[in-house]
Amino acid sequence: MSRMLKFTSGLFKNEIREFQVMFWSFIFPLILYFILTSVFGGMATGNPQGISFNLGIVKEENLTGFGRILDEVLGSISSNGGPFVQKEYGNLDEALEDLKNGKQDIVLVIPKGTNAKMTGSLMLQVGDVPLRMHYISGKESSSIAANILGEIMNEVNLEIKKRQDENYIDIASTNHVVSAKQEKGFDYNEYIFPGVALMMILSVSLFNSPIGLIQYRVSGTNKKLYTTPLKPLEYFSAHFVKLIFTMLMSLVLLYIIALTVYRVQGTIFDPGFILSLIYSMLVSVSFGLMVASFAKKLSTATVVGQSLYQVMMFMGGLYFPVFDLPWGLRWIVYLLPTTYLVELSRRFMGYTIAPISMTWLIVVPLIWMIFSVSVFALNFRKVMGYE
Repeated sequence: MSRMLKFTSGLFKNEIREFQVMFWSFIFPLILYFILTSVFGGMATGNPQGISFNLGIVKEENLTGFGRILDEVLGSISSNGGPFVQKEYGNLDEALEDLKNGKQDIVLVIPKGTNAKMTGSLMLQVGDVPLRMHYISGKESSSIAANILGEIMNEVNLEIKKRQDENYIDIASTNHVVSAKQEKGFDYNEYIFPGVALMMILSVSLFNSPIGLIQYRVSGTNKKLYTTPLKPLEYFSAHFVKLIFTMLMSLVLLYIIALTVYRVQGTIFDPGFILSLIYSMLVSVSFGLMVASFAKKLSTATVVGQSLYQVMMFMGGLYFPVFDLPWGLRWIVYLLPTTYLVELSRRFMGYTIAPISMTWLIVVPLIWMIFSVSVFALNFRKVMGYE
């Protein structure tokens, strides 16, 4: 054990002396975090400034009497910085066509009989008022808009209660973006945190891991180590511990910046969220080992690692929505493990963005991890330079 720890310490000291390691693992992710939060930080809390959704409304009858409560509620969320831009349609077919073409994010249908049902709900306190929502499953903006409209229905219920009871206390409404666990405002500084964390993890696994292994192989260090008492298990345990320790250091720095500078809330300390980061570390390390298995030269490992890093960073949903991409590109989104890892972390923070079940968020990265480790195991002797 002491032999492995000494070797781990030596590996870590050699690594932190490299400016490239320090830059990609620590400096660059924080610079990007600062840039993105500076540009998009105005979307934090409450009504997100600059965010709006297109809402198509189809009224199968004019709202009169108590039915005007619906008009009041819909008007309140479309004015004074509300999240919706409304457009009324004469018929449903026209509205659905615009929905399919991306001109609308969601379509709300107010069916015939709404006025009568609103009156019955108020006067007789019986029945409900069924409204229809049409949205595109799998399209991110459409799904978010559907969640917000769910809040609108709650506003309608509040208005009905208020009209029934003169002593009812008026409750100020707040608009919400998607929250799976609790109702809260959308905070981009918080939303982007898992993306930056995963970016740091990827930097270590795709650059430090394969480059370190290939350097030792090319220089002949691995063959020399083969003649020492250091066992292969101890060698890779030391390599693994070094990578995890580097990741933890970068994440601690990110946590400090997020808490002190950007005032990110305590959801980043949720046990599930922390476990998701640990899971991301394991999957990412296995990915780095697979890169080392395929790359014969240091230059090849650098190019492959950089290419995978860019693709995963920008098409893996780390910073921006990716589920509205054309199908020609969206298959890449569903193929990348980062798509599932970052969404898994955000689920524990209270955000549900991707149309993917919790099971698949865990299973797909696990498949990638098993595949990557298997590839590495089959190419072990080549990676070590024994053949």
